[in-house]
Amino acid sequence: MAAYVAVLCSCSRAGDNVLLEKLDNVLGQKETYQGYFRDRMQVLKDVLSEQNDLEQIYGINRRIAQGYSAHSFDSTLVYLQKNRRIAQLLGDSLKIMDTDFQLVKSYVMAGYSVEAGDILNRYDGRTVPPQMLREYYDASHVWWGEIMAYTSKGISADEKWKQRNSFRDLLLSVTEEGTFGWYDLKREEAESEGDMQAARSYAVKMMEQTQENTRDYAKACYFYADSFKGTDGHENEEWLIRSAIADVMCATNDYASLNSLSRILFTKGDIDRAFRYAADHCMCDALSYNGKLRPWQISQFFPEIEKAYQLKHARATRVMVLMIVFISALLVVLLLLMLFIFKRQQILDSIRLKLQESYVQIEDRNHELVAINSRLVSLNARMQEADKVKQEYIALFLSIVSENISKVRQYKNHVLKAIRQGKTREVVQEIEMLPPIDEDISEFYKMFDQTFVNLYPDFVDKFNALLADGAAIVPKGDDILTPELRIFALIKLGITDSSKIASLLHYSANTIYNYRAKTKNKARVSRDSFEEAVRNID
Repeated sequence: MAAYVAVLCSCSRAGDNVLLEKLDNVLGQKETYQGYFRDRMQVLKDVLSEQNDLEQIYGINRRIAQGYSAHSFDSTLVYLQKNRRIAQLLGDSLKIMDTDFQLVKSYVMAGYSVEAGDILNRYDGRTVPPQMLREYYDASHVWWGEIMAYTSKGISADEKWKQRNSFRDLLLSVTEEGTFGWYDLKREEAESEGDMQAARSYAVKMMEQTQENTRDYAKACYFYADSFKGTDGHENEEWLIRSAIADVMCATNDYASLNSLSRILFTKGDIDRAFRYAADHCMCDALSYNGKLRPWQISQFFPEIEKAYQLKHARATRVMVLMIVFISALLVVLLLLMLFIFKRQQILDSIRLKLQESYVQIEDRNHELVAINSRLVSLNARMQEADKVKQEYIALFLSIVSENISKVRQYKNHVLKAIRQGKTREVVQEIEMLPPIDEDISEFYKMFDQTFVNLYPDFVDKFNALLADGAAIVPKGDDILTPELRIFALIKLGITDSSKIASLLHYSANTIYNYRAKTKNKARVSRDSFEEAVRNID
């Protein structure tokens, strides 16, 4: 009991939407559950087809009829009528009574109270054998309950109430206490006395006697939900949903829970779901069961819900038409806007193309300017270098010239003085004793080498870097430059003519040519570009 109370409280807090979604999912799989039911019935039918013993056939027919009792009235009726013929063949009055009482309950469930009453009228409770009294009381109790609820002819309400309660009390007296049926009868007794709290507690006891999602569980949930009818809570709706889920999973076609739920949803404004439950499931299943009662009950409510559904969808259609018109207008505006944007885009593309062309032209001009600027920078550097060379060599030239003028003047005065004094022989001897010219050339080489190295201190290393491995030219002794280095030093200074180089260095032109050719043969770069590489040494 405590466990179920906890479950009930949690359900009240869970909300309706989750349960409704679960019900929708179960209804979406209804054909699967119907298939499971047909498979179970087919197994019984296969077993039945292998039987020859009438007793065994009777028992299997009874089980099949019980299986169909909430699924198909026609099938239930077929197997119960087969059993009645078998009971007659066997001459077994107890089986005839049992079958008749099963037929009464089936007729009552289908709404055929007259046919059920005709069968009951064949029996008198005082003559029914003790072993069949419970079935008789049960059939009579069900029939009077139907008469009390749906029939108004000939019998007063008090009499119907009295008869129903009388047979309920008789049925209670022969029902084992604590069973599902006993709690169901006690629940009905509490309801008839207006004690809904007690009725609710008996419904909980009924649920405790069953397994979830069985036919008895669906029945217990329905009665538990019914005990909350007229209250402000959600329990009525929640437990109708649970009952409906169990009905669908048991392939029950004769049910009240989903029909009652659709009415509640309709009053709450959930018209689409209410109509879907009533039209797609309640009415279809009731017609499939082929009874009179359930379709009649649904038809009392169906026109109202159908009208509301049609009105809602008519409004939805009008809204949809207005939305379509509005969207169409928006599409037209959007189309015009797209055309405008397209035209603007074409103009922008044209402008962008022209800008790109202009940009390319500017880039080309910029590259040209960069190249010109680079050449100017290089030319300026060379001019600065040339100016520096000129300054160095002009200073050297003026120094040499000035020194030679001083020496010549001194020597002139010395010679004139000697001539005036008649010392001609001494002058001739002095001239003959002057040092050889090679010493003057060596002195010139030293002055040239020193000046050039001052201008280009890394020339020798950078020059050798242009030569192949092992071909480096290294000055020996006190020499700063070798003849080859002097020749290419002059080339670096812009003097490329071999005859001019020969004149400056006091070599023959052929010697200069051989030095140049020999050095080019050792070059790391090509012969044609070697001298240009030398001129570009910084």
